[in-house]
Amino acid sequence: MLLLYFIAAGLLVGKLAGGRIAALADVKFHWWGLALAGLMLQAVLFAPPVAAQVGTAGPALYVASTVAVLAVLLRNLGFMGMPVMAVGAGLNLLAIASNGGYMPSSPGAWQALNGVAALPTTAFTNSALATAATAFTYLGDVLVLPRPFPFANIFSFGDMLIGVGAALFLVWTMRRPIAVSNGFEPSAPTGEALRGPRAGQHGSSAP
Repeated sequence: MLLLYFIAAGLLVGKLAGGRIAALADVKFHWWGLALAGLMLQAVLFAPPVAAQVGTAGPALYVASTVAVLAVLLRNLGFMGMPVMAVGAGLNLLAIASNGGYMPSSPGAWQALNGVAALPTTAFTNSALATAATAFTYLGDVLVLPRPFPFANIFSFGDMLIGVGAALFLVWTMRRPIAVSNGFEPSAPTGEALRGPRAGQHGSSAP
């Protein structure tokens, strides 16, 4: 879970820069329910009881969930960090869709992580070992977060961009005033409002 490191870093930097974690609650995402559904589908899809039974539907469901998350990122490009996250998600989707619904993974990366150049499970997984016929191998899981780091795993350049974008979003949002943390600047008061009611207009009467 490389993303957790970037989230922790974003929260820490945002706090040290004078930001407020409470400001994150004021963010108004478009289509957030679709993103949640896509992420939940992936979490369920790769859970051992489901992965053992999903069969040939697994790759299509994986692609569909990835498309859903990417669509939400594109819908919210106005937020800092979202363009970077969208590029990362797009690169991952390209690698997955080009390889039949599986993320290609480097045998060398698995070797560096587990000591064996093989997938760690025989159940349905989002990964497939790269071969000479694999498309966009370099966009697959070719990087390693080694042990003894917590959540040690292999990851892609797309995953790294998603993490960087998430950290940028957190820092930017935490440092924004409450009134503008949802991406919309408040309207400046008009000259009319500053001057108050004109003479002859009804308003509060002087005693």
